[in-house]
Amino acid sequence: MRFPSVRMISLLIILLLLASPGALSSDDDPETAPVCNLTEDDLAALSEEMHAEVEALRGMKFKHPVDVGFFTEEEVRAFLQGEEEGEAERWGIKARSDCSMRMIGVVAEECDVEKTFERAMMAFVPGGIYDHWKKILRVVKQEGMNRDSLGIRMTLAHELTHALDDQLFDLAALQKKGGGTSDMAHVWGAVVEGSAVVLQERYGIKAKQSQRFDMNRENRLQKEEMKQMKELFEAPASVSLFMARFPCGVRFLHRGDAKALFKLFSGTGDPGCVADALRTAALDLPRSSEQILHPEKYWQADLRDEPVLVDGGDVEKLAASLGLHVVHTDTVGELLAALLTSPADRKVNPMAMAQPGYWTNEAAKGWGGDRFFLLARHPVAENADKPPEGLCGLWITLWDTPDDCREFVDAYKKQRSLPARRIVGLGSRGAACFYSFDEKSLAALEEDLNTDPPRFTRQGKRWPLSQ
Repeated sequence: MRFPSVRMISLLIILLLLASPGALSSDDDPETAPVCNLTEDDLAALSEEMHAEVEALRGMKFKHPVDVGFFTEEEVRAFLQGEEEGEAERWGIKARSDCSMRMIGVVAEECDVEKTFERAMMAFVPGGIYDHWKKILRVVKQEGMNRDSLGIRMTLAHELTHALDDQLFDLAALQKKGGGTSDMAHVWGAVVEGSAVVLQERYGIKAKQSQRFDMNRENRLQKEEMKQMKELFEAPASVSLFMARFPCGVRFLHRGDAKALFKLFSGTGDPGCVADALRTAALDLPRSSEQILHPEKYWQADLRDEPVLVDGGDVEKLAASLGLHVVHTDTVGELLAALLTSPADRKVNPMAMAQPGYWTNEAAKGWGGDRFFLLARHPVAENADKPPEGLCGLWITLWDTPDDCREFVDAYKKQRSLPARRIVGLGSRGAACFYSFDEKSLAALEEDLNTDPPRFTRQGKRWPLSQ
């Protein structure tokens, strides 16, 4: 994973699920934590021990030992700045996605997402990282780290779960299977992080019950980490949105069952139920963040809600008739639609983020499907290092009912004032958002979309624009 302090993220989840505000109380002894005295040999021995613990808790076996070692803070920074495998250092997928997100209002023009994210991450050092591309697990050296620390063991439990899941289900292949859209990145993240948080917490409960650890010391460390997370919670929502995957993933893998969640965090849950859910989700990846946010729309056959698909080929033909080329496509999804229909200055509320429904809203519910098309007058050259001229965008959004569509459009207009945007209806259940079009092209494309719209399908069947 690329995100810090999963122990603190999951602690917040526990607080909300069990409503135990006393969980952060601790001895106020200002004792300073000792320097790191965990050696390479200690880490190797501890890793071997934790391999067995993870296997026992998950009920699955590693195919081979995981490469475990140390990272320095500088190596963490380099990792955060690095490119994922397969991404080119040019105006490629990452830059096109960034351009698209700015165009529709997810990212403010003045926000440098990468620098803001890195600053928030480096305000404190992550506990550990599992790199599913390189298949390595790295623990970050920190003060107070030793064989007797519960924190290092919970970090290993979390990251080794990623490694185990990777060996069983191939996380990189699963990520590619999602199609690389913004929406599916949240889906993949929720499934993967939810799995690791569940096992980590089962381990933590078991460890605390053993009375092997100094819980006053552990609580002091947790309080300090909470203070260090302040910058992350105060970052723009486009930066901190990744935190949704932790509580949403846990809830999804428990099929939205509140009783099962309570059992998990009270130490009486069935670990097999999450293993079975993970196996199902890995073989049949959810198709949208809507299914993550509303687990019943994935797990209950009679409520299963698959997204409406937009025929990209039809849109390319419409664009080509105006001399435009599609240079990037994306699916935004309900999670980002909720962000766009919330106040632009909204910050994450750490004491509410585990509540069902926190990451969506009424304007985003009823999402049926969407597709964004980034258009240009010229195609992107194979090795281009800058965007082509004359970029514009078309975002087609589709909704379950006419009321859902109107709610979204009204809230989007209210919460995101974008001078270069125009929104028109498509039938009664669709809305097309145009960005940075000249008047002539906009009028022509608007007419074409209404007279000869692209094909919309759900599960292979035609989906009507009007209801």
